[in-house]
Amino acid sequence: MEPDYNNNYHNSYQSEFKPNGFDDLHLDDEVYEIKSDRINPEDFYQHSQKKRYSEVSLRNMPVVLIIILANLLAGIMCIIAGSDHFETGGLNYQYIHNNKEYIRLLTYMFLHANLPHFINNMVALYLFGSRLEPRVGSLRTAIIYFGSGLASGLVSVYVSHLINPDVIRFAAGASGAIFGVMCATLFTNFSSKTDSNKTTVIVSIALIVVYALISNGANVDILGHLGGGIAGGILVFILYHDSLDGAFSGTVSTLLAVILTLIICFIGVTRAGIGTKASAMQDSRIDTVKEQQIFQDESITFGQCLDNKCTDPEWTIFSSADNKKVVEFNGKVVYNNMNSSLKIQFTYDEAISYWTINYMGLNGTAMDSNGAALLLNYLCRDYLN
Repeated sequence: MEPDYNNNYHNSYQSEFKPNGFDDLHLDDEVYEIKSDRINPEDFYQHSQKKRYSEVSLRNMPVVLIIILANLLAGIMCIIAGSDHFETGGLNYQYIHNNKEYIRLLTYMFLHANLPHFINNMVALYLFGSRLEPRVGSLRTAIIYFGSGLASGLVSVYVSHLINPDVIRFAAGASGAIFGVMCATLFTNFSSKTDSNKTTVIVSIALIVVYALISNGANVDILGHLGGGIAGGILVFILYHDSLDGAFSGTVSTLLAVILTLIICFIGVTRAGIGTKASAMQDSRIDTVKEQQIFQDESITFGQCLDNKCTDPEWTIFSSADNKKVVEFNGKVVYNNMNSSLKIQFTYDEAISYWTINYMGLNGTAMDSNGAALLLNYLCRDYLN
C-alpha cells in the first residue's frame, strides 16, 4: 500500500502550521468558485469609481462649500449695510486700467445684482462643483475656479472696452468663474473612465445651456462668461493628468486648498467696499494725478506743488458730457500780486497712459499753454533746481 502523501501533508499542516484562531478551519471545506471565467479589472475599477463619485458629500467639497458661504456672507452684508457695491467693488475698465485697482478682479466675484442672480449662480456652482471637486481634488478646483474668474474679469474689462471704448460699465458676479467650473466638469466627463457615457455628457451640456438661458439678459456679460469657460477648459486640460495626482491629492493638498480659499475669500469680501457709498470713496485716480511729476526732469509732483502753494485746495472727480472721467483741482493762489482762483482739469490720455492737463484757468479765464507753463513754474519755483 502506497503512502498517502496528501493526507500526511494535511495532517502536518494542521498540527504544525495552523494559525491561531483557525481551529474550526478544515481544508476540505467547500470552496466558493468564481462563476465567470475571470474578473475584468477595468469593470471593477469603473464600478468602484462610480460608487465613489456618486456619493456627494459636503466633506468631499470643502472649497466649493467655502466659496458658497463666502458669497452668502457678502450677499447678507450687502442687504444689511446697503451699498453701491457694483461701483465700489465691481469690474470697470476705468478703475482697473486707469486707476490700477486690480483688486476688483477678485472682489467682483463675490458681488451679485440681486437675489435671483445669487441663487442661480450658487445652485450652478453646487451642481457642478460637487461633481468636479471629488474628482480632481480641492486644490485643482480652487485653481480652476479663481483662475477662471480672473480670466473672465480680464476679458470682460479689456475686450469689452475694445469693442465699446466710450461706454462706462460695471460688472459683477461669479458667473465667469462658474462657467469655468462647468467646462472643467464637462471635460472630465469626456475624459474620465467612469463618466464617459453619453447620458452624463448630455446632462452636463443641458445644464450648461439651461444656466446660460436663465442668466441671459440685457446686462449679462457674455464675453466674461466665454472667457471664464475657455479658461476653465484650458486649466483642467493642463492640470488633470495622472502624473500630477501626487501633487493634487492627499490631506496636505486639501488643507492647502482650504487655507488658500479662506484667505482669498476673506480678501474678496472685505475689500469689495460693501456698505460704502460710491460718492464717499476717495477715488484713487486723484491720488494718481497727485503723484504724477509736473516736469519730466524734476521730481516735483502736482500734489506736492498745488497742495502746498495754494490755499483751500480741493480735488474732485466727475464724468464729462462725453463720459470721460475728469480730475479737477480748485484752489486760491497769489499770482502777479493778485488773489486768484485757480482751476485745473486733468483727463486720461490712453495713448501715453498719463493724466494730462485739459484745462487750466485763473478766475474763470482759460490760459494758453505758455501761460499755464509760466504759472506752474511760478508755483514750483521753490522745488526746482
